[in-house]
Amino acid sequence: MSAVRVEELLIKHLGCDEAQARACASGLLGTPAADAPGRLPSARTVYGAGRLTGAVEDRAIRTTGVKARAGTVPHDFGPYDGTADLAAARNPVELAQQLLERTEETGATAVLLAVVDEDGGLRTSGVAGSAARTDSDWSQIPLHCILPLARMSAADQQVWLDDEAGDRSLTWVSAGRDRPGGPRAPGNGGRPGTAVCVVSVIWSGPERPAPTARDRLEALADRAGQRLRGLAALKPPDEGVRTAWLDAVIDAVPVPAALLRPLRDGLGRVVEFTIERCNARAIDILGRTPDQITGSRLLETFPGMILSGIFDAYVAVLETGVPLDRGPFSYEEPFQGVTRPAVLSVRAQRAAGGLLVTWQFHDGQTHTSTRIDDDERLVNLGWAEWKPATGGVTWSRRMYDILERPPELGPLPLDALSGYVIEEDLPTVVKAVQSLARAPGPVRFEVRTRASDGPRHVSVSAELLRDSLGNLVALRGVVQDVTDVRRTEAALEATRREAESQQLRMAEELQLALLPRAHTTLPGLRAAIRYQPAENCARVGGDWFEATPLPDGRVLIAIGDVLGHGLQAAASMAQLRNALLGIAYTGADPARILDCLNLVAFHGHDESLNATAAVGHFDPQRRTLTWARAGHPPPVLVRGDRATELVNDDGTSLGASLDPGYACKTLTLRPGDRVILYTDGLVERRSDRSGNREDLLLSAARQGAHGDPEAHLETLLSVLHTNPEDDTCVIVLHVGS
Repeated sequence: MSAVRVEELLIKHLGCDEAQARACASGLLGTPAADAPGRLPSARTVYGAGRLTGAVEDRAIRTTGVKARAGTVPHDFGPYDGTADLAAARNPVELAQQLLERTEETGATAVLLAVVDEDGGLRTSGVAGSAARTDSDWSQIPLHCILPLARMSAADQQVWLDDEAGDRSLTWVSAGRDRPGGPRAPGNGGRPGTAVCVVSVIWSGPERPAPTARDRLEALADRAGQRLRGLAALKPPDEGVRTAWLDAVIDAVPVPAALLRPLRDGLGRVVEFTIERCNARAIDILGRTPDQITGSRLLETFPGMILSGIFDAYVAVLETGVPLDRGPFSYEEPFQGVTRPAVLSVRAQRAAGGLLVTWQFHDGQTHTSTRIDDDERLVNLGWAEWKPATGGVTWSRRMYDILERPPELGPLPLDALSGYVIEEDLPTVVKAVQSLARAPGPVRFEVRTRASDGPRHVSVSAELLRDSLGNLVALRGVVQDVTDVRRTEAALEATRREAESQQLRMAEELQLALLPRAHTTLPGLRAAIRYQPAENCARVGGDWFEATPLPDGRVLIAIGDVLGHGLQAAASMAQLRNALLGIAYTGADPARILDCLNLVAFHGHDESLNATAAVGHFDPQRRTLTWARAGHPPPVLVRGDRATELVNDDGTSLGASLDPGYACKTLTLRPGDRVILYTDGLVERRSDRSGNREDLLLSAARQGAHGDPEAHLETLLSVLHTNPEDDTCVIVLHVGS
């Protein structure tokens, strides 16, 4: 590769300027550069989170010119107090602590040391200071800024950096290229290694080292770096830190992952891998746990790796450094004479002298996708998404079935959906769109769509997705075919209405059967009696009457109204009327009869029974009417051209109290007088709130007074227009001469 091409790559991928690129290319290719040898140009370039401060740009990257073997500490600044002690540090941790003690007076808060192999593996480390949280936390060392240049430089470097968090650091980096006396990478056959040693002194917070102290700080960092280089060359890897680092990386992988170590034969060929460690997600096709997999041989545990070619691919990654990314592909794992098929994806990357591999079984994803399709089918549900900015449209499989659209035609754009909606339901769609535009949140509505088997009922839930600036990103919707539900509901409603209608017809027939036959001629009286049911058969009520001679010669006159409608009201009416007749034959007066009926209503099986009634005895010999009422409208007396309500304020409704206070009133009648008894259906109407219905009753009573009782009753019904929502009972009694 030419020097010009290398310079272009450095400028493009590392952000170097032209001078830096020339110097780096010279170091890589071993050719002379235009700039002075051994020194890189001043840099202002930002690498990742770190940046070089302009105030120290003339010393941003300093070449220390180290020529000695590992472990010696030459520098150009003369002796400084305490620097000699650094050379006696026995391990990186002790070295870090000593360096911190000598820099704390300038405000330093932490010291971090690292030795990084060519593949990025951490070999040894030292940590000191309150700002260094754990041995595995290396976020404060800006390796992404300094390692690219370190790899290409033949000289040690020192870099002052300010990061985005406001911290300042002085970082010493050893030469990345082979040099005499440099640490040798393990397993490289004795060739000079390319490990990089890093020493970083960190100042957290606002405190900064004085400019006059920088030369001394650089000398201390240089001396510590030389000692770290010696420790890296003379000591074996710090397995504790390496293990923590690798475990942290592997555990952070969101899919099954493992670190493989190669096993070689006498000729150096890779013949097997050891599974050194796994993350918690590393469960294989046979269900073995990470603990069962860790420490085993790869081919013994997964013999299918040979047949599938994955083993050879792993060896190629280890030897060439080219990452592997394969799949999904069919994979079979032999186990106890049978094979277990699977759909698999694998990735592999060289790391820490071995391979970091990840894998993923897609059978679960396929099962999940199938399960979702089945769930959508079971509940007749589909979903869709439209992205106006890009024109992208995504439909689930069931969406095509709901709209009877062939999947090969693809999803419909949003403006084409209205063509599937029945015209009468288009206003519902317009209203939903307006609601989406006015307010955030989902909108739910239901429309009918055209289908081959008739209109289809579709329930829609839709919402707009916007970005942080309020711009429309997408419209999402969930559509459910509820046709079967609506048809079932309609059938149930029709059945309910039919059952209710039949029940009410039975109640009406029962009520009519229970009412007595109307007698038009009674001792001393002529009578006109009319029971008029409500126009709506669903409003069958509990109105009742009685007009019959008693054994003692008197005439029993009674009228009542059970509160409520339907079969229960009709049954309660029958209960009260039968009790009335039984009590009346004992000779009890009207007040006593009402007392007994009140006990029946109060203590009956139906705790909600409540009724009104008016009961009277007409004595034909004396022409007297003795009567009492229990919360019922008072009778009307028509005498000549006058009509008045009879007064008796004593007594509550039946079933309301055990102390109702009923009392009898006696009225002497004259020949030609008329007494009108009625239920509230004659005078109460919900649509008439004028409050003058009683006055209208008295007026109608006067108008019909000159006709016979039947004509008089017709006049009352025609003038008052009885309540169509309630049944009505009216009795007109004419006193004979």
